[in-house]
Amino acid sequence: MIIDWQHHLMPEPIWRARGGKPGEVVLFRHYGNITIPLYEEGCRIEKQLEDMDIAGIDMAVLSETSYTVDDCRIVDETYAGLMKQYPDRIVGLAPCVPLMGKKALDELTRAVKDLGLRGTVISPQRKGIYLDSRELWPFYEKVSELAVPIFVHISPAPRGFDALNSSYNLGETMAREFDLAAAIARGCIGGVLEDFPDLVFVFAHLGGGIAAINDRIEQYMDRWVIDFWNQDSTPSISKPFSYYFEKIYVDTAGYDGRMNALKCGLTGISPKRILFGTDYPFDFFNDRKRIAGFIGDIIKLDLGE
Repeated sequence: MIIDWQHHLMPEPIWRARGGKPGEVVLFRHYGNITIPLYEEGCRIEKQLEDMDIAGIDMAVLSETSYTVDDCRIVDETYAGLMKQYPDRIVGLAPCVPLMGKKALDELTRAVKDLGLRGTVISPQRKGIYLDSRELWPFYEKVSELAVPIFVHISPAPRGFDALNSSYNLGETMAREFDLAAAIARGCIGGVLEDFPDLVFVFAHLGGGIAAINDRIEQYMDRWVIDFWNQDSTPSISKPFSYYFEKIYVDTAGYDGRMNALKCGLTGISPKRILFGTDYPFDFFNDRKRIAGFIGDIIKLDLGE
């Protein structure tokens, strides 16, 4: 069975509210130079199933980044309906905006317990609040109670990367990836997996290139351990960085099926921790049939069954 972990479907009311128009590709602007294209197939499940059939994908895990609790409700109800309509082909993840407090966590609880969604989606940061902020501890407590995975997608407009502000697009191409890698480091070193050892994290885009620097992080933690202690002089984590790093998952989305990124990722990430994902419909937008080629390239890799 081939499961597409990162597959996006935007409910039509949200698609239209952001400016989506039938038969057109509209650019929805987040902030500054950060935009996303609104493809009509992004909200049409029949077209998505057709493209899945062409690619040879058996099941899609649907996700969507939302900015309000009201949008989360729309996504949750849309996905729940699709899971009932296509039980063998569709699984939905519930978006969450944890900084909106109790109402956001109540909606997440409803999505999982009442609607049957199978996980949750957050961004690596929101308004400069990172994964290891204690403001997110109530969210982690709730997810631990619900026993579902957390998909860390991308930040719409990540903060803290001023060097990548430019008239050309380094925000989407680089800042979002660095943001993902930083989120993994924060999750592993900042005590999230220490305090919530049962949490299951999946990070998008092969972790934003984290495989290239995880050895460096481990080396520095061994060499200058005091630099990784909290302000009260206690260690921030009780085990080596690699212990926590080897608990997380990443997906293959974000690179339009190009194999260099995946091969680089495999140098520092176990294939047992990499999930297949396409970033549909944002990748492969000009030729859906190439998804089948991507799958074929993965199958050809020198990996065990």
